[in-house]
Amino acid sequence: MAELPQRPSRTEQVFEAIVDDICTGRLAPGVPLRQEQLAERFNVSRQPIQQALLLLRNQGLVREFGRRGLEVAPLERDFVSHLYELRAILDGQAARLAADRHTDDWLRHATRIVVAGRQAFDDRSFALMVRNDVEFHRAVVEATANPLLAESAGVMWRNVQRVMGEVLLQGGAPAWVWEDHAAILDAIRDRDGDRAEQLARRHAEHGEQLILESMPAAPDDAPAPDEPIGPAPDDSTPLAE
Repeated sequence: MAELPQRPSRTEQVFEAIVDDICTGRLAPGVPLRQEQLAERFNVSRQPIQQALLLLRNQGLVREFGRRGLEVAPLERDFVSHLYELRAILDGQAARLAADRHTDDWLRHATRIVVAGRQAFDDRSFALMVRNDVEFHRAVVEATANPLLAESAGVMWRNVQRVMGEVLLQGGAPAWVWEDHAAILDAIRDRDGDRAEQLARRHAEHGEQLILESMPAAPDDAPAPDEPIGPAPDDSTPLAE
């Protein structure tokens, strides 16, 4: 007899809700996370809140702040570069394996994701764009049938999803994103592992460039006194709901 899937625990539910708030910008970088407020919001005890915050800290989405406090971790350029170095490796290997191991059912599923993502782009639906982007790359990993690769990629994609959300909130979402996805899918369909890996790695490199260009310049990158200085960047961040 097949076992029914277990319902997510309270800790998992709280974790997913906070991750969603961070990735969609409802919880901006630097916003403090108070256990008592979260417990009241989710109508749970302090224990699942503490466990969820520990998971978030371990995954780099929140960091220690003040005396025994936590805040939403800011996005830093070095972090983005390191994250996308890892993404290029994992996504490239996943695409190579998917080209060899995918099924016809998987192809139909992945094609639906690409179609939905292109429609979200046309509709300028930012939330759906992020969701379909993540779903496409997760689907490529699932096609490898390698549970360890899926587990490693899962932690990475928590952070990628957040970074992507920050870019989309600023109005970014070039058309090449879904053109890249379609090309990767074509290479996987053709069982061309070399090309699939190359395209996936290039896609990650393009993503890193897009994100870094959308981020405020680091202090070391500030213009010298004799260089022209443009308008001051808007460093305001949305308040948490």
